[in-house]
Amino acid sequence: MFLAGILIPFLFLLPVIVSITSCFISDSKKLRGLILNSLLILNSVLYLAPIAYAFLATPKGENMWSENGPGAILWSYMIVLPACGLAFIVLFILKICFKKRKSTITT
Repeated sequence: MFLAGILIPFLFLLPVIVSITSCFISDSKKLRGLILNSLLILNSVLYLAPIAYAFLATPKGENMWSENGPGAILWSYMIVLPACGLAFIVLFILKICFKKRKSTITT
């Protein structure tokens, strides 16, 4: 039970963690790298937006998960999770494909 309490939030945040760390991969073209980094960060913000709204809009002492209040926004994860997951996979693959290769000197 304790392991699930740690593992599930980690798995939920894994795409955000990987998106942020992949922003440090340098690209061979500066503009393309900036665009990919911006899209990865925007995807992470969109991914976290419903749960952040439900948390921040819930009055003190109320239940964040209640469907009678701001928790109803959490149903948007039915669309957000697949869309952001697919976008994350595509952007991460593009980031890996376009990474700057180290030049090797052969003599």
